[in-house]
Amino acid sequence: MNPGGDVQHVETFRPRLAPVMAVVWYCIAAFGGYDLVRRGDGREVPIGLACLALVTVIVYAIAQRPAIVADARGVLLRNVIRDVWLPWHAVKSIESRWSLSVATADARYGSWALTGGNASRPRRQRMLGPTPPVAPVPPPVHEISWTVPDRLEQLRRRGLHGERTGTVETRPAWRVIAAFGISVLALVVLLAAPAD
Repeated sequence: MNPGGDVQHVETFRPRLAPVMAVVWYCIAAFGGYDLVRRGDGREVPIGLACLALVTVIVYAIAQRPAIVADARGVLLRNVIRDVWLPWHAVKSIESRWSLSVATADARYGSWALTGGNASRPRRQRMLGPTPPVAPVPPPVHEISWTVPDRLEQLRRRGLHGERTGTVETRPAWRVIAAFGISVLALVVLLAAPAD
């Protein structure tokens, strides 16, 4: 999706817990598949394997696939069933209210990968309480004090000094769509087949 050239520095942002939960599901699905093959009888084995495959595709698409990949040329929003490549010169703003969204002159593109971490949200203040009336202390040098939208804005500003090549590209995630379609088709065929 991002055209040409060598990539010197790529930063990938994704949720912390979702890929871990996906790996846990993969382990459960592998054990379930093994158990089905080992102890299953007749029709229940292929139907169970098709169900496991379908749920695994959904878990991959929702938990492991979404990411924000940024480099010096632009940002790739990898969502559940589509990818959006945005060169930095086309990006007008990067916002984060409920989720990360990147705006161009023509459209606004959202990301499934990250939710908006806004400390000034009323709900967060109700849950965590008001901020203490203490004078702000600068963060230690080793502490990361930026959020993902802040970091993307830094990368965008740097990228504006580079070449102004490329256009916004939106592509379906054909591999995910195909895997989902094949899993659903297999399940429908197996369920429609007459029982012995």
